[in-house]
Amino acid sequence: MSCTPGSSGKSSLTRGSSRQLSPHTATGTVSGEVPVGERPWGVAISPDGRQLYTANGPSNDITIVDVASWTVVAKVPVGERPWGVVVIP
Repeated sequence: MSCTPGSSGKSSLTRGSSRQLSPHTATGTVSGEVPVGERPWGVAISPDGRQLYTANGPSNDITIVDVASWTVVAKVPVGERPWGVVVIP
């Protein structure tokens, strides 16, 4: 799970189903869902909280998600089996 800076926004990976979820902590429901790459193994959020990144092992890419619209901005090929992702400003 990752948290967006300065807010209560959270993000949770569903490793077996290739989805990124946005849980609503007050209600215990899922307020958003976006498909990412195959079996995401790692997640990071940009320092400003605007973009979320997932490292997708078997699909050999990183997915970039716009947090405000909860849509995929890009999928970037990165080589063999990325395990994690770190965002450095």
